[in-house]
Amino acid sequence: MAITAPLLWLDGALVASSTAGAPLMGHAAQRGSLVFDVGSFHGTPRGPALFRARDHVARFLRSARIVGLELAFDEKTLLDSATRVVAESGCEDGLVRWSAFLRAREPDLVPRDHAAHVAVAAQSLQDPPRRDPIRVAVFDDARKAAPEVLPPDTKAAGAYLGPMLARKRAIAAGADDVVLLDRDGDIAEAPIANAFAVVAGTLWTPPLGRVLPGITRDSVLALARDEGIPVREERLPLDVFTSADEAFLTSTSLPIAPIGWVNGRPLREASGPVTTRIVERIAAAQRGADPSRDAWLTYVR
Repeated sequence: MAITAPLLWLDGALVASSTAGAPLMGHAAQRGSLVFDVGSFHGTPRGPALFRARDHVARFLRSARIVGLELAFDEKTLLDSATRVVAESGCEDGLVRWSAFLRAREPDLVPRDHAAHVAVAAQSLQDPPRRDPIRVAVFDDARKAAPEVLPPDTKAAGAYLGPMLARKRAIAAGADDVVLLDRDGDIAEAPIANAFAVVAGTLWTPPLGRVLPGITRDSVLALARDEGIPVREERLPLDVFTSADEAFLTSTSLPIAPIGWVNGRPLREASGPVTTRIVERIAAAQRGADPSRDAWLTYVR
């Protein structure tokens, strides 16, 4: 669970997070058009640092353009606002969340005014990320929306309702999470995470175009190549995923969640050598212990 810091940045000023919100009858609440992005920050020898914050801001702005929200703030302002709220939070580790929602207070399906409010908040994590292997379920009828329905690189609130229902179904079946299929029946992604499999020493993940271009996903691929681990960004058949040697999910909040079981079937190695090495490399990069990846960090102070 994440707890929002007392102050957040709203349209250029720090305000009490308890008083900031989207109108109930506005487009964000009634139509799900709010767009967002979530980054992380971590304690380093030089103080807290945001991990790949520029990439998160770029993706946030891309989501806003796709949905048609008009933002009055540029990349530098959005990056500076994030460092500001993290500094005000007093936390060493946590999440930072950029959000944009329409100023219009009526839920017209196609709003007349596309001007948007922008909020940036720091959040502390009350529960540490799980380290033990998780159980995932895969259902043939739990599918990610096709690219023709919604571009897969759009992080909009309404896009998460279907995946939420699929995860609830998986939890009811005794799993921790669900992995969605794409329209062709191949592995797509989890509701808020990208999916990876390790087959005969090769790291395999679905290609971009049908899945979210995850920042952690991209980091894993870069670090795997550093390690000399073969990488395949290709369609990932369901039977390959369920019989993989190792598998894991990646997201900002996890950042790596080893998978131990798929549909109740144990994998050969729940936290195998490839997964373990990737976990170590991500942690080092986030904590400022990998000089080769210092460019990924934005220091708060």
